[in-house]
Amino acid sequence: MQQEDMVESKLLALLAQPMRIDEIRHALPEAGKHELKDALDRLMADGRVMKNKKNRFAVSAHYGCVTGTYLATERAFGFVAPDAGEGEAKPDDLFIPPNASGGAWHGDRVLVKLTERKNGRGRREATVIRVLHRSGKELTGALVQRGKSYFVQPTSKKYPEIAIDRHNLGEAQVGDRVAVSVSYYGDDKVAPQGVIQADLGEDGTMQASIAAILHENAVFDTFPDEVLREADAIPQQVDLSMAGDRLDLRDKLIFTIDGDDAKDFDDAVSLERLDNGHYLLGVHIADVSHYVTPGSPLDQEAYRRGTSVYYPGHVVPMLPFALSHGICSLNPKVERLAFSALMELDGDGRRYRAVFSKSVIRSSARMTYRKVNQILAGDAALRAEYAFLVPTAEKMNELAHALYKHRIERGALELDIPETEIRVDEQGQPVEIMYRERGESEKLIEEFMLQANEAVAEFMCKRGNPTVYRVHENPDPEKLRVFAQFARPFSYRIDPSKPGDTAQFQAVLRGAKNDPRQRILPVLLLRSLARARYADECIGHYGLKARYYLHFTSPIRRYPDLIAHRMLQKALTGEEFTAADQNLCEDAAAQSSTREQAADNCERDIDKLFIAAYMKQFIGEEFDAEVSGVQAFGIFVALANGCEGLIRVELLEGDYYQYDEQHMVLIGRHTGKRFTIGTPLRVKLIAASEVTGQIDFAPAEGSLPVAQTPASPRESALPREARGNRAQRRRRGGKGHGAPRKGKKPPTRKRK
Repeated sequence: MQQEDMVESKLLALLAQPMRIDEIRHALPEAGKHELKDALDRLMADGRVMKNKKNRFAVSAHYGCVTGTYLATERAFGFVAPDAGEGEAKPDDLFIPPNASGGAWHGDRVLVKLTERKNGRGRREATVIRVLHRSGKELTGALVQRGKSYFVQPTSKKYPEIAIDRHNLGEAQVGDRVAVSVSYYGDDKVAPQGVIQADLGEDGTMQASIAAILHENAVFDTFPDEVLREADAIPQQVDLSMAGDRLDLRDKLIFTIDGDDAKDFDDAVSLERLDNGHYLLGVHIADVSHYVTPGSPLDQEAYRRGTSVYYPGHVVPMLPFALSHGICSLNPKVERLAFSALMELDGDGRRYRAVFSKSVIRSSARMTYRKVNQILAGDAALRAEYAFLVPTAEKMNELAHALYKHRIERGALELDIPETEIRVDEQGQPVEIMYRERGESEKLIEEFMLQANEAVAEFMCKRGNPTVYRVHENPDPEKLRVFAQFARPFSYRIDPSKPGDTAQFQAVLRGAKNDPRQRILPVLLLRSLARARYADECIGHYGLKARYYLHFTSPIRRYPDLIAHRMLQKALTGEEFTAADQNLCEDAAAQSSTREQAADNCERDIDKLFIAAYMKQFIGEEFDAEVSGVQAFGIFVALANGCEGLIRVELLEGDYYQYDEQHMVLIGRHTGKRFTIGTPLRVKLIAASEVTGQIDFAPAEGSLPVAQTPASPRESALPREARGNRAQRRRRGGKGHGAPRKGKKPPTRKRK
């Protein structure tokens, strides 16, 4: 622990009760005067320590204050999510009444003073007394003009309108969607001020919405000129005289297997039988680290981006196309530099040893998942065309099945949740949306990549070498408790206090495969799990039940893989690791986790736009659906194919529905009708916006019960318990993760 951290820790323990500065100095004589002052200033700036009017210092909790994140709503009130201590359960959100936000904006870190009052839903109230840190991100919105004044109306109504001086308009025109940085957050007399940073296109168009989503997540299509110059200067053919002492694997049967529309191929596979009856599995990964050197413009830009971002018909690559689609792509029939993992496995999927080496390969074929699946299914024409690799593909499939069985036996979770694929035409418009099928070849590649990732992680961890690991912590027992409630009606007895016992979750996943009523359970389990992240220490991967795990197999599109390659090469060549290497791994892990989250946000939100654009043609039609989420403001429903939208609570006619947050259910006061996850109902599509991604449904006529008792005029108002959440009910949200196939009506897919 650093000296300044030690001083802060001692201060926090000491200031459980108020103390004057002279008392603090007397209690901590080992801390210098300036060192003590700096530590107190840091703790006060972070909101952990406060000073009262009598100049006595104490931890904020002593004065009835806590720190947290301010969560605005589209109404005058808001909430604060308090910080949770290490190892503590997440505290309940605090209600911030109107005029008590202290100038905080959505996402700001704040210090609040607790009160004894509670709102209508039983949440404790608080008042923001200080903004500790602004979230600082740019906002997007529409540029409008009133008289001679200009304003940006943020897309999210959680933010206030921002005034723009005419000299700060840039090239933007009234009616455009723009990105604005806040230069002044405003006060009681002066409105917030800002400067337009980018013109994103005509407001109200899907293209502007896509540009806004990318900009909000700091994802940029264009590369800096110096990065492009460096990439363009790299030869597009391998100079074998510069290959050094690489392992020459050009005479081996090596091939790639990717999607039909893939443009970059960063992994290839091979398989041989050894004399002892074991397999030698080869996973050959594009040697990106040979071309992207530490500290170069290419490296700095790859670090900044962290990952490639994919959305329908488009990719924002981590590396320029000269690398990702060129010299680093393992194209067929040409020499390519690779980093190979050669693993000896027996027929039951147990790994005996692994060897890693820089190599030169020549892919024999560019195979696709579709073709390999057809070959394995017995397609005579394809088996004849690719006769040279059919026996190997069949052996690969046998080994993949053994690897899968071995992984499940050790406790890995198979969360096989369907994904959607959105196909677009030449104009970028969605023309077909379907479930992405996972055949034998997709599972084969997945198992082989997992083997390589685990083998490299084990090699590095056992030697204590620095690298970037892919980690997945145990789930929160409280979240598992909620999941256990949903699983209990299906006769599952989940013990939330034993998250390490994955056998109980495997039983649920097996049961859900064969019972359509249970198909929501894998989704709920996924929501209960922690989010995987990158770290500089090896703490294992819960979902895979892997003690050692990292990402090694996609350095073209993931920065952590690039770092893993560099660190592995240093280990193989015997170079001495330094403190700088450890710091690099720590920084890269944090940056990559952040950028992965941003990429996920982009892909999810842009997919919603495409799904909504496709669904517009079905407005007015009815579909069978089931409830996929429940909130106080309404229920989310999913069609049989995965398209998801919102039914606002106001549209649930015939009764007054109250929200039971603990059990995630809406209950009719008179009829007792319950809407919980998995509830079936018939719905009508009433709106779909390619600008917001919002999809709205309403109950189909006759699909809801009629209240048993006629409502009086007074009862026609919203129930008292729900009034505090009217703003939430008016929100328009959506979780579109799928949509129907092209045609007049989306298909109602039968579940096996």
